[in-house]
Amino acid sequence: MSRQHQSDYDEETTARCERALVTLLGDIGPWSGRVYLAGGLAPRYIVGSLPEGARPHVGTTDVDLVIGLAVEDESDEAYRTLENNLKKAGFRAQNSFRWSKDVQGATIIVEFLCETDQVEAGRIFRPKQGTGSGLGAFNVRGAQLATGDYIVREIEADRLDDGGRSRVSVRVANILAYTVLKILAFQDRHENKDSYDLVYCLLNFGDGPKDAGHAAAQSPIHADAQVRDALRMLAERFSSVDNDGPHAYAAFLAEDGDADEAARLRQEAVTVVRTFLTAANL
Repeated sequence: MSRQHQSDYDEETTARCERALVTLLGDIGPWSGRVYLAGGLAPRYIVGSLPEGARPHVGTTDVDLVIGLAVEDESDEAYRTLENNLKKAGFRAQNSFRWSKDVQGATIIVEFLCETDQVEAGRIFRPKQGTGSGLGAFNVRGAQLATGDYIVREIEADRLDDGGRSRVSVRVANILAYTVLKILAFQDRHENKDSYDLVYCLLNFGDGPKDAGHAAAQSPIHADAQVRDALRMLAERFSSVDNDGPHAYAAFLAEDGDADEAARLRQEAVTVVRTFLTAANL
């Protein structure tokens, strides 16, 4: 189900997603170094402490994990371990890369992403033809960038498998990698939430979009050709209040019929992205 407005999200469902993340990564051991959090759960960890007066992120209904496995890797153990953790926690496969579980009336989705040249973008990749595992990953443009630009956060939550409270270290896509992933996602599926997640992180990162730009300029992936192409796309989609990027951002946040607020939000999106790109020297 497409969720196009902030009213479709709540903190309780987001907290259950956080519990799912802790459950999945709690027993994965050294393989946790090959799993990276992206998607709608990431902004709260990318931004950290909010500036005074800032609104909290609306949250998410799913957990998107990038699996940073080398194609030539001889082992599919990380996939098998993740699959076992999913099953122990009561998740069921909708398909090999998307798993779901009903938790207190809310459906929590876990999706696995990767970037590989072994299959076309938009197809499912399974290591060694899925030998020993029913788990796969959806091939997404830009996913591998998270493995080169990430931060580590400690996350504590109650596990979904009745295993008590647990703390895990999670690699989270950093501000530049996340921005690239979000503009590519917006390009591919044109969902309001992608535009919102992107602008939200830039607006609230550190001291604001200029700070986000300075961090991006220091990123190890700053000069990557894929990054440059994606940010040119970002500049185009947010260059004017008439463009689809600002419109999607405003549509996600504004109440129906509030034209003044929608106009303010469209201008906010343009200003935030422009300030970020200028500071990032991109």
